[in-house]
Amino acid sequence: MTVGRAFGRVGVLGNPSDIYGGKCISFTFDRHTEVKIEDAPALFIGENSNTETTLEYNGTHDLIKAALNHLKLKDKTISIQYTTHIPIGAGLAGSSAIIIATMRALNEHFKLGMDATKIAEEALHTEISELGISCGFQDRYAISHEGMLHMDFTGKEMMRTDDPPGKVTRLTVPEAPWFLCLSNQPKTSASVHNPVRQRFLAGDTTIKEHMDKVASLADEGVDVLKAQNWEKLGKLMNKNVELRQKISNLLPHDKDIIQLANKCGALGAKLAGSGGAILVLADKPEVFDTMVQQYPCFKPNVVEP
Repeated sequence: MTVGRAFGRVGVLGNPSDIYGGKCISFTFDRHTEVKIEDAPALFIGENSNTETTLEYNGTHDLIKAALNHLKLKDKTISIQYTTHIPIGAGLAGSSAIIIATMRALNEHFKLGMDATKIAEEALHTEISELGISCGFQDRYAISHEGMLHMDFTGKEMMRTDDPPGKVTRLTVPEAPWFLCLSNQPKTSASVHNPVRQRFLAGDTTIKEHMDKVASLADEGVDVLKAQNWEKLGKLMNKNVELRQKISNLLPHDKDIIQLANKCGALGAKLAGSGGAILVLADKPEVFDTMVQQYPCFKPNVVEP
């Protein structure tokens, strides 16, 4: 049996500029997906009554199928089972983790020779070419490389397969006083990102202009994090939200959480991803105590490679 594991991702600063040649600070945290692969007489994906034996996209195990199709492993007779502990539809890269855990397992099982950057790139192009999802490099690079990272995707806004790889810088950051707050209103990242991406591809130059400003927050955030300047970090997080809203409106439930966090005295609050999970920075315990009474909240622990 071959096992692949991948952790969820939290965006600290810069997202979603990674879709537009931007920069991000993100980290992997202690919720994961696990994929198990074994040789079998035929293809089996899933377990029991939810087992699939076809690679046609029909809404069941499509992420696993997409990985197999993209890596040209359609003819392999294997059993693939997987479990996930990452909230799906919460903007914590749960779908990307499924694809990357699958690719890690396939990479080891079939000796494909892919390194972390190659897996990140293949995961992104799997979602774009196989599933038609508008997505960025943040999730795939963060999950593939793991830890607290500054990532630079300058020049990759057109997402060509022959573009140079992104630049990854590992950050050593002390534990920060933040926590995640979930809206429990699942949605797909495509529903958030696709409309904006279509505007960009249609020639709306304001998208790139605003995203470059969002990306600059990630550069500024490196020294702020290292200095443990939580007040400044909170201001950068709030600026990230402000700039993002100039491009597309926040989902109502996400906006409610951010407003409540700020009302309670948080230093900053922003989307951890596409929506559904808010990263709240607060140096006062009562902020968490108040938020957890209305929403599921927990502290994400950074997972290093």
